[in-house]
Amino acid sequence: MSLPDAVTISLLGDVVLLTPLARLRHADDDGFDAALAELRMSDLVLANLEIPLSRRGYRVPKMANLRADPEIIEDVRAMGIHVVALANNHMMDYGPSAMLDTLAACDSVGIAHCGAGIDLSSALEPAIVDVNGRRIAVLNVSCTLPAESEAADGKPGIAPIHIVTSYEADPGMLLEQPGTVPLVHTSVVPADQERVCQIITTLRERVDTLIIGVHWGAPSHWLSPYQGALAEYQQPLGQALIDAGADVVWGHHSHELDPIEFYRGKPIFYSLGHFLLEEPWDFMGPESMIARLTVGPDGQVVAIEIIPLLIDTRGLPQRATGNEAAHVLRQVAERSSNFGARLELAGDSALMVFTI
Repeated sequence: MSLPDAVTISLLGDVVLLTPLARLRHADDDGFDAALAELRMSDLVLANLEIPLSRRGYRVPKMANLRADPEIIEDVRAMGIHVVALANNHMMDYGPSAMLDTLAACDSVGIAHCGAGIDLSSALEPAIVDVNGRRIAVLNVSCTLPAESEAADGKPGIAPIHIVTSYEADPGMLLEQPGTVPLVHTSVVPADQERVCQIITTLRERVDTLIIGVHWGAPSHWLSPYQGALAEYQQPLGQALIDAGADVVWGHHSHELDPIEFYRGKPIFYSLGHFLLEEPWDFMGPESMIARLTVGPDGQVVAIEIIPLLIDTRGLPQRATGNEAAHVLRQVAERSSNFGARLELAGDSALMVFTI
């Protein structure tokens, strides 16, 4: 959608790059080049950088640890990414020193960042960028919090929103159906939500457009099949962030396409899939997308284009076309149908145009 004085913003999913692109790329890489060309069509590109960039630190005890050389940041910049979210469940995989090296790597190439810092206050600082005379703020928090990963007063880490989990089992059902999965209840710690919402409300007065990135949810591989596509806490939290003043909620973490919701005329992207992911686990599907937002002169999102991608065996995004594009877009449409989002096919992409 082309509007006078409009700004375009592309939202990406997770980026996990372990190997320099020069070693991953093929001589003929048309699909990857086409995906990067889509990024160059936007004024601002945001991604979740889900890997610390450092040669320092120690492997913390957790399910999976990631780390890459700081030089990888050059490839992140070369792909056309301007702002990275760092509040995720891998940023502290090698402790505080590796996280701080990641901040320094971003600063060295002029990539803005948010979601991690030397203490809680700095981790909750937004990245504010000027784009064509507009002030656009990106705030970032994580609901996925490995032990000791969260920032606190005087403690480095990522910006946290803690989640409480409980389980409900029906004794009668277990007698008849031994092994039945219990209901999994999750809720946000109120003080954490209130703190982030207060920051959003205050920030709202200083900027034209406010985007909040949230690392949340779980892959469907681990979710109860009869409780839906989202963890119980996600929709109430996403809506609360909009109520507080966010223009866009930009979710990531599940490494798959989750629903898009329109709430009070504003989009909540629960997950865009991963944009670039080396060495994916078997359950992580290849479907992904770019969400390209058109922001009008008043700072409000007035249109969204969904650009379908497929991740190849190297972990690189390929611009999907033809039947492959239709397959990805069909997934987005089906998963979003109960959340107020409707896609209108436009060639090898889809439009969600709406009026505020």
